[in-house]
Amino acid sequence: MLFDLVSILWRLAVVSAAIAVILHFLGTDATEVLSQINATPADIGALIARGWALALPNLMLGIVVIIPLWLIIFMMRPPRN
Repeated sequence: MLFDLVSILWRLAVVSAAIAVILHFLGTDATEVLSQINATPADIGALIARGWALALPNLMLGIVVIIPLWLIIFMMRPPRN
């Protein structure tokens, strides 16, 4: 499971670097992209903060429900031979 996470993060980093190189060769930078969509870095940061504020309560609720259920199911399983 950890290998899958590391593999996904590695692939994401490689693809991001490849896209950055392509955009650099095309003469485009982050400020141009943001100006085309009429956004500032502060706007992007505010969107991320707002998304985190919306997701955090649901994430915590899921943790509060799932972890105790997992522990109960784990303890009720029969022992392995």
